[in-house]
Amino acid sequence: MNPANGGWLILVTILFAMVLGVVHLPETWPAGLGWWRPAWVAMVIFYWVMALPNRLGLIAAWLLGFLVDVLNADPLGLNGFLLATITYIAWRFYERLRMYSVVQQCGVVFLLVLGGETLRLLVADTMFGRGMSWAVVLPAVTSMLLWPFLYLILDRLRVSARVE
Repeated sequence: MNPANGGWLILVTILFAMVLGVVHLPETWPAGLGWWRPAWVAMVIFYWVMALPNRLGLIAAWLLGFLVDVLNADPLGLNGFLLATITYIAWRFYERLRMYSVVQQCGVVFLLVLGGETLRLLVADTMFGRGMSWAVVLPAVTSMLLWPFLYLILDRLRVSARVE
């Protein structure tokens, strides 16, 4: 990432997504809303790889995943693997993904987040003995519903900051 050519914007948006990923809901809100937390970091990385595939690579996504592991107290390497996988898929198909409508991209985001959350659930079940749950679908649904807004915001930021 070249800070002189908009790398700062990519870094700031990823850091902001990390902050959104760990922010707690107000105490007065129902506790069940925590299950609806979208996969902010995955969506932001997916956007940047799809929009500018030459600016964010597998190693950067893998290292960012390690930071997310530390933030979320997940097993070390889990988020690195998930974010590197999302980066590879977006990198491999970025030309096709750019041609998709935002509604079709919502479906891709849903599938990527659902796959990541399912793997996260399997690892948690294997390591910590937590049970399986259908709540794994909720972050994918929320991410899918928020994708058009996030896409619009990040795209306008990218254009106004002239990040290429």
